Amino acid sequence: MELILQGGLPAVTLSSVCKRAEISKGGLMHHYPSKEALVDAFVSRSADECLKEIHEQLAPIAIGGGKRMKAFVDLMLKDPAMCKPESSREMAAVMIALMQGRMTSHADDYYDRLAFELRGDGVSQAIIELIVASVDGLWLQAAVMPAERVARRATQIRLQLRRLIDSDLKKRATGKTPVSNPTKKRLTAGASR
Repeated sequence: MELILQGGLPAVTLSSVCKRAEISKGGLMHHYPSKEALVDAFVSRSADECLKEIHEQLAPIAIGGGKRMKAFVDLMLKDPAMCKPESSREMAAVMIALMQGRMTSHADDYYDRLAFELRGDGVSQAIIELIVASVDGLWLQAAVMPAERVARRATQIRLQLRRLIDSDLKKRATGKTPVSNPTKKRLTAGASR
């Protein structure tokens, strides 16, 4: 992780990892035959740990009425783990590895699994995506900004996202949701001319 943070993926070589971890190259290569396999395992482990914690926190909460989405927002932003240096540094390293390694399948898998965890709670997909993007943005900020500043920002955003969940649920309950199909919008607009 530290090597990725210090120099991106080019800084991660099997030799540099062995030196840092004080292990033999043969021992490392027994488990990870290439740099790509090592980075792949790091990214997968980090994503699995994050999703496991989210699942454990959300599993006891009944689905519906936005309760799970609010719990997710609180989990990620109320006492944000991202403000803890070790956690935020690991997330930053994962993001760097994903961006520099063109590991889109890992990102797709993570977001698919997260969407599965957050499904069916009555909140629109657009709101779910906005919440996930907000959390990701704060993680990235936590890697480069002072923890106190990120914590203040996380508190403000958490409160706004909870209000947005309530507003979305209310609109969906009254049937006042905006048209989400751009083709339908254009057809409706064209018919009034």
